[in-house]
Formats: sequence, structure tokens, C-alpha cells
Amino acid sequence: MVVFRFKLTRSVKAVLMIALLCYLSIVLVGIAAIMQKPTFRRTVNNGNFPATGRPAALVGLKHTDSCSTSSGNKTEEQKTAKPKTAPCPKTIASLTKYSKWFRERYQPGIKLFLDRDDTKHYDSLSASVLPFGFKKQNLTVMSQILQHKDFANPPVHGLAGRQSCIRCAVVGCGGILNGSGAGKEIDGHDYVFRVNKALTSGRFANDVGKRTTFYTFYPESQHLNDVEDKNVLAFFTMFKAYDADYALNMMNGEKPPKYLKKGKKYGVRTPVVTPTRVKFVHPNFFFYVFKTFLDSKAYRPTTGALVVFLALHICDEVTIYGFGYDPRFTMHYYDTKFVVHTRASTGVHDVDNERKLWHKLHEEGAIKLFQRDM
Repeated sequence: MVVFRFKLTRSVKAVLMIALLCYLSIVLVGIAAIMQKPTFRRTVNNGNFPATGRPAALVGLKHTDSCSTSSGNKTEEQKTAKPKTAPCPKTIASLTKYSKWFRERYQPGIKLFLDRDDTKHYDSLSASVLPFGFKKQNLTVMSQILQHKDFANPPVHGLAGRQSCIRCAVVGCGGILNGSGAGKEIDGHDYVFRVNKALTSGRFANDVGKRTTFYTFYPESQHLNDVEDKNVLAFFTMFKAYDADYALNMMNGEKPPKYLKKGKKYGVRTPVVTPTRVKFVHPNFFFYVFKTFLDSKAYRPTTGALVVFLALHICDEVTIYGFGYDPRFTMHYYDTKFVVHTRASTGVHDVDNERKLWHKLHEEGAIKLFQRDM
């Protein structure tokens, strides 16, 4: 058998070596790229994200970055995931580090709302009459309210729990909002608090916005029909004995009793509120606001003042709109003609004292007070 032997020249060997090295380099680069490439899990658009992929603006919606299981059910990671929000640069709670005035007054652990257990503390809550306590109040009525089958006392922050930074707008009825064009700004907050005659539809929306998260009222101030959002969480305030009877009828879905005042009986609007969506402001919170921040002046705080302090204990940042009773503007943003502020129109409240308080809280950095020129 003849064996043919081929002898490679040095130049051919060099070319082959270079080709081999190039091939090995390409292979190694490919392997390194595969090892370093991050594995992104597919994001499920479950209705909580807009088409852009950014988190939805509404507070309390859960969002996750995990895939659904093959059966269509959510994974445990999805069930426990909480909203991701950027931290506030400075929160109300952190203000106690910088403001001696605020630190001496602010009580972060104060109880905001009544619950079923408060029927056990009737005696300790009976040192004062409403709104500061249950003195002379019928224990049976209070028990029927707080132990009512429909008293769900839902959490303020919803099932998703508290976010890391909550920015809130508290909207009063002040005439300063008339023509302000602040509606879009107000609706841009996480939570929107409103009180009393909160007209938000039609021509009012541009000045005061449409969204409502929490609505606070007492019997005579109830205007839930005027609130654009119908799934609000309602905060009921009991200022007097009649308000407890009203609350019980409200929980039972009954027409409210006649209101007796100065020997005359008056009809009161029936509340269009779902009993499972009602919370009752705690008497101790009334007293705390009245004594600690309002220096026990006048007879009681306004509903608006109460709501501002509820927001200060629920939110991280608070801006208040329509507060201050500025005499340059009509009394209410919905007035059809100019209404002058008078002591008679503000009743048992010391609105001058409250006006000074809003400016003080603004100066201390606890709130932002909406202000404007004519």
C-alpha cells in the first residue's frame, strides 16, 4: 500500500492556527454572553397597569412582576406583593425630628376610629359629652352601632396595606377654590379627603377635582349624592346625642329620626351610604385635636379641621385646599353670589384660630396650604 504524506509549510500552519484561534474566540464570547445575560420574568398585565407598563395612578392596587401559574391562578409571590412607591423625602412623622412645636403636640399613636372593643371602654369614654366622650349617651345605642352585623370597620389603606409614601389632598369648601383651576392637581394625589357639601361634578370639577377617597360628614352636612365617586370610605362624626341615633338608623338602613332643635323638629337627609363602608371618628381624637392643636378655643373644631388632622395621621404628605376663610373670596366655592364671612355663618367654631393654625402648620412643614392671589 502506498502512503501519501503531505507536508505543510510554515505559512499554511500559521494560517490554520489563526483560524482556529478566531473560532475559539467566537465560541468563548458566545458562552460568556449567555452566562451574563439577565433572565427577566414576564410581567403580567392583570388590569393594574396601563398599557405603558407604568404603575396605575390609583392607590391600593396591587401589582407584581411575577408570571401566573399555568392554571391561571396567581402565585404566592403575586398574592403577597405590595405596591412599590418612591420614599417621601420628608414625611409628617419625620417632622418631629426638626420641629419642637410639632413634636410637643403630635401623637402618632392616637386612636382615630371607634371599633367593636370600645363598647368595653364605655366608662373610660364617659368623662365628657359628645363629641369628646359618651357621657349621658345611651350605652345600648352605642353598643348596637359598634356591634352591628354590618359594621365591618374596613382598613383605611385597603387590603393592599399601607404604601411607603402617601400624598394626600384635603379639600374644604372655601371660596378660594372658585376659579382656581386646581382640580387636576387635587386629583393627582394618592388619597383625596372631602367634607360636607362636596360638589365635584360638572363645572366644579375643574376647580376641585372629581376623585374622592374619604368623605367625612355629620347628619346635617351629609351630601353624599353630590360626591362623584360612589365607592368612598365614609367617616362619620358624632358631635351631639342626636348623631348617635342617626348613626344607628344609618346602619339599619332606615330613615333618620327627626332632629329636635329649639323646640322644633326638622327632617334630615337620608344618607346614601353602605353600612359596611362607614367608620366612626373616635371621641379621644376629637379631644386631642381640640385641646392639643386648637388650645380648647370655641366650642368644638370644625369638621374640616378634624379631617386635616385625620390626614396628618394617615398620610405622609398633606396639602389642604379651600381652607382659611380668606375674606377676599366668597365663603364657599359653590356660592352663586358672594357670601361674606360672619361669626353667625361659622357658628360655634373659632375660624380665626383655625386660620392661624393652618399657617403655623404650613410654616412648620407639616402641611402645604393652598394659597392664591385674586
